Amino acid sequence: MFHVLVIDDDTSFVRLLEKRLKSFIEDLSIYHFSSLAEVRAFLKTETKESFQLVFLDQHLPDGSGIDLLREGWFENLAVISVSSDDAPDMPGENVKAGAMYFLNKINLTEPLFKPLVCGILDRNKIQQEMSDIKLNTARMETVKTLVSTLRHEINNPLGAVLGAAYLLKNSSDLKEDQKEAARLVESSGKRIKHVLDELCKAISLEPVSKAEQRVFHIPGDKPWE
Repeated sequence: MFHVLVIDDDTSFVRLLEKRLKSFIEDLSIYHFSSLAEVRAFLKTETKESFQLVFLDQHLPDGSGIDLLREGWFENLAVISVSSDDAPDMPGENVKAGAMYFLNKINLTEPLFKPLVCGILDRNKIQQEMSDIKLNTARMETVKTLVSTLRHEINNPLGAVLGAAYLLKNSSDLKEDQKEAARLVESSGKRIKHVLDELCKAISLEPVSKAEQRVFHIPGDKPWE
Protein backbone atom coordinates (compact mmCIF):
# COMPACT_ATOMS: atom_id res chain seq x y z
CA MET A 1 0.00 0.00 0.00
CA PHE A 2 1.27 3.45 -0.97
CA HIS A 3 0.33 5.93 1.77
CA VAL A 4 -0.03 9.63 0.98
CA LEU A 5 -0.69 12.31 3.58
CA VAL A 6 -2.65 15.30 2.27
CA ILE A 7 -3.08 18.40 4.42
CA ASP A 8 -5.42 20.77 2.60
CA ASP A 9 -8.82 22.34 3.30
CA ASP A 10 -9.73 22.58 -0.40
CA THR A 11 -11.78 19.40 -0.96
CA SER A 12 -12.00 19.96 -4.72
CA PHE A 13 -8.23 20.05 -4.99
CA VAL A 14 -7.90 16.95 -2.81
CA ARG A 15 -10.31 14.99 -5.04
CA LEU A 16 -8.44 16.04 -8.17
CA LEU A 17 -5.10 15.22 -6.54
CA GLU A 18 -6.30 11.75 -5.60
CA LYS A 19 -7.51 11.15 -9.15
CA ARG A 20 -4.17 12.23 -10.62
CA LEU A 21 -2.17 10.07 -8.21
CA LYS A 22 -4.32 7.00 -8.84
CA SER A 23 -3.57 7.30 -12.55
CA PHE A 24 0.01 6.11 -11.96
CA ILE A 25 0.22 4.81 -8.37
CA GLU A 26 -1.33 1.45 -7.51
CA ASP A 27 -2.82 0.61 -4.10
CA LEU A 28 -3.05 4.29 -3.17
CA SER A 29 -4.23 5.21 0.32
CA ILE A 30 -4.97 8.88 1.09
CA TYR A 31 -4.95 10.29 4.61
CA HIS A 32 -6.63 13.69 4.45
CA PHE A 33 -6.63 16.44 7.08
CA SER A 34 -7.96 19.98 6.78
CA SER A 35 -6.13 21.81 9.56
CA LEU A 36 -2.85 22.01 11.44
CA ALA A 37 -4.53 20.93 14.68
CA GLU A 38 -5.97 17.78 13.10
CA VAL A 39 -2.71 16.61 11.57
CA ARG A 40 -0.68 17.42 14.69
CA ALA A 41 -3.04 15.31 16.79
CA PHE A 42 -2.81 12.50 14.23
CA LEU A 43 1.00 12.55 13.98
CA LYS A 44 1.34 12.35 17.76
CA THR A 45 -0.23 8.89 17.67
CA GLU A 46 0.90 7.58 14.27
CA THR A 47 4.28 6.77 12.76
CA LYS A 48 5.14 9.37 10.15
CA GLU A 49 7.54 6.94 8.41
CA SER A 50 4.53 5.00 7.10
CA PHE A 51 3.93 7.76 4.52
CA GLN A 52 5.74 7.77 1.20
CA LEU A 53 4.56 11.22 0.15
CA VAL A 54 3.13 14.38 1.76
CA PHE A 55 1.18 17.21 0.11
CA LEU A 56 1.12 20.26 2.34
CA ASP A 57 -1.09 23.29 1.68
CA GLN A 58 0.27 26.65 2.79
CA HIS A 59 -3.00 28.39 3.68
CA LEU A 60 -4.98 26.42 6.24
CA PRO A 61 -7.79 27.62 8.54
CA ASP A 62 -5.55 27.67 11.62
CA GLY A 63 -2.20 28.67 10.15
CA SER A 64 0.41 28.03 7.49
CA GLY A 65 1.59 24.61 6.38
CA ILE A 66 5.20 25.76 6.52
CA ASP A 67 4.88 25.76 10.32
CA LEU A 68 4.72 21.95 10.25
CA LEU A 69 7.93 21.85 8.23
CA ARG A 70 9.70 24.16 10.65
CA GLU A 71 8.49 22.08 13.59
CA GLY A 72 10.18 19.02 12.08
CA TRP A 73 7.13 16.80 11.67
CA PHE A 74 8.16 15.58 8.21
CA GLU A 75 11.90 15.12 8.53
CA ASN A 76 13.27 12.70 5.89
CA LEU A 77 9.89 12.50 4.12
CA ALA A 78 9.12 13.50 0.53
CA VAL A 79 7.09 16.69 1.04
CA ILE A 80 5.52 18.70 -1.77
CA SER A 81 4.25 22.07 -0.61
CA VAL A 82 1.21 23.29 -2.57
CA SER A 83 -0.62 26.60 -2.85
CA SER A 84 -2.50 28.84 -5.24
CA ASP A 85 -0.49 31.74 -3.86
CA ASP A 86 2.09 32.89 -6.41
CA ALA A 87 4.11 35.01 -3.98
CA PRO A 88 7.71 34.93 -5.29
CA ASP A 89 9.28 34.12 -1.92
CA MET A 90 6.98 31.19 -1.06
CA PRO A 91 8.75 28.41 -3.04
CA GLY A 92 12.16 29.27 -1.61
CA GLU A 93 10.88 29.54 1.96
CA ASN A 94 9.21 26.13 1.77
CA VAL A 95 12.21 24.37 0.28
CA LYS A 96 14.43 26.01 2.89
CA ALA A 97 12.07 24.76 5.62
CA GLY A 98 12.32 21.16 4.38
CA ALA A 99 9.98 20.65 1.42
CA MET A 100 11.43 18.86 -1.60
CA TYR A 101 9.37 20.91 -4.07
CA PHE A 102 6.80 23.69 -4.26
CA LEU A 103 3.86 23.08 -6.60
CA ASN A 104 1.39 25.74 -7.64
CA LYS A 105 -2.06 24.15 -7.60
CA ILE A 106 -2.82 25.29 -11.14
CA ASN A 107 -0.06 22.93 -12.35
CA LEU A 108 -1.71 19.82 -10.93
CA THR A 109 -3.28 18.93 -14.29
CA GLU A 110 -0.07 19.46 -16.26
CA PRO A 111 1.52 16.41 -18.00
CA LEU A 112 4.73 16.95 -16.02
CA PHE A 113 2.96 16.20 -12.72
CA LYS A 114 3.58 12.44 -12.98
CA PRO A 115 7.34 12.62 -13.78
CA LEU A 116 7.66 15.33 -11.13
CA VAL A 117 6.20 13.12 -8.40
CA CYS A 118 8.15 10.05 -9.56
CA GLY A 119 11.37 12.07 -9.62
CA ILE A 120 10.78 13.39 -6.11
CA LEU A 121 10.11 9.87 -4.81
CA ASP A 122 13.27 8.53 -6.47
CA ARG A 123 15.32 11.42 -5.10
CA ASN A 124 14.01 10.87 -1.58
CA LYS A 125 14.75 7.14 -1.82
CA ILE A 126 18.34 7.84 -2.90
CA GLN A 127 18.78 10.35 -0.08
CA GLN A 128 17.51 7.81 2.44
CA GLU A 129 19.87 5.15 1.12
CA MET A 130 22.81 7.57 1.29
CA SER A 131 21.82 8.54 4.82
CA ASP A 132 21.68 4.87 5.84
CA ILE A 133 25.10 4.25 4.28
CA LYS A 134 26.59 7.19 6.18
CA LEU A 135 25.01 5.99 9.42
CA ASN A 136 26.26 2.43 8.93
CA THR A 137 29.73 3.71 8.04
CA ALA A 138 29.81 5.84 11.18
CA ARG A 139 28.73 2.87 13.28
CA MET A 140 31.40 0.65 11.74
CA GLU A 141 34.08 3.26 12.39
CA THR A 142 32.96 3.39 16.02
CA VAL A 143 33.17 -0.40 16.26
CA LYS A 144 36.62 -0.39 14.65
CA THR A 145 37.85 2.22 17.10
CA LEU A 146 36.42 0.26 20.03
CA VAL A 147 37.96 -3.04 18.90
CA SER A 148 41.29 -1.38 18.13
CA THR A 149 41.37 0.10 21.63
CA LEU A 150 40.30 -3.23 23.11
CA ARG A 151 43.05 -5.04 21.21
CA HIS A 152 45.66 -2.63 22.50
CA GLU A 153 44.43 -2.80 26.11
CA ILE A 154 44.29 -6.61 26.08
CA ASN A 155 47.49 -7.30 24.13
CA ASN A 156 49.75 -5.46 26.56
CA PRO A 157 48.85 -7.41 29.74
CA LEU A 158 48.26 -10.59 27.72
CA GLY A 159 51.80 -10.47 26.40
CA ALA A 160 53.11 -10.22 29.94
CA VAL A 161 50.90 -13.11 31.09
CA LEU A 162 52.01 -15.36 28.23
CA GLY A 163 55.64 -14.48 28.75
CA ALA A 164 55.43 -15.24 32.46
CA ALA A 165 53.59 -18.51 31.79
CA TYR A 166 56.30 -19.57 29.34
CA LEU A 167 59.05 -18.88 31.87
CA LEU A 168 57.19 -20.69 34.65
CA LYS A 169 56.45 -23.83 32.65
CA ASN A 170 60.15 -24.10 31.77
CA SER A 171 61.38 -23.37 35.28
CA SER A 172 63.30 -26.11 37.07
CA ASP A 173 62.14 -24.79 40.46
CA LEU A 174 58.46 -25.68 40.01
CA LYS A 175 56.66 -28.92 40.60
CA GLU A 176 54.99 -30.69 37.69
CA ASP A 177 51.46 -29.69 38.76
CA GLN A 178 52.58 -26.05 38.92
CA LYS A 179 54.09 -26.32 35.45
CA GLU A 180 50.83 -27.83 34.22
CA ALA A 181 48.98 -24.83 35.63
CA ALA A 182 51.40 -22.53 33.80
CA ARG A 183 50.78 -24.44 30.55
CA LEU A 184 47.03 -24.04 31.09
CA VAL A 185 47.46 -20.29 31.56
CA GLU A 186 49.58 -20.12 28.41
CA SER A 187 47.05 -22.15 26.39
CA SER A 188 44.14 -20.00 27.57
CA GLY A 189 46.07 -16.82 26.85
CA LYS A 190 46.86 -17.93 23.30
CA ARG A 191 43.19 -18.75 22.82
CA ILE A 192 42.25 -15.22 23.89
CA LYS A 193 44.86 -13.83 21.50
CA HIS A 194 43.45 -15.93 18.64
CA VAL A 195 39.87 -14.80 19.31
CA LEU A 196 41.00 -11.17 19.41
CA ASP A 197 42.90 -11.57 16.13
CA GLU A 198 39.86 -13.14 14.45
CA LEU A 199 37.66 -10.31 15.71
CA CYS A 200 40.03 -7.77 14.19
CA LYS A 201 39.97 -9.65 10.89
CA ALA A 202 36.17 -9.74 10.91
CA ILE A 203 35.93 -5.96 10.94
CA SER A 204 38.88 -5.52 8.57
CA LEU A 205 41.22 -3.70 10.92
CA GLU A 206 44.54 -2.87 9.38
CA PRO A 207 47.30 -5.08 10.76
CA VAL A 208 49.70 -3.40 13.15
CA SER A 209 53.27 -3.40 11.92
CA LYS A 210 56.25 -4.03 14.16
CA ALA A 211 57.35 -0.42 13.76
CA GLU A 212 53.98 0.88 14.98
CA GLN A 213 53.71 -1.11 18.19
CA ARG A 214 56.05 -2.85 20.59
CA VAL A 215 54.87 -6.44 20.84
CA PHE A 216 56.00 -9.06 23.32
CA HIS A 217 57.16 -11.99 21.20
CA ILE A 218 55.83 -15.29 22.48
CA PRO A 219 58.28 -18.17 22.04
CA GLY A 220 56.83 -20.66 19.58
CA ASP A 221 54.77 -18.04 17.72
CA LYS A 222 55.57 -17.17 14.12
CA PRO A 223 58.20 -14.41 13.95
CA TRP A 224 57.41 -10.96 12.53
CA GLU A 225 58.12 -10.69 8.84
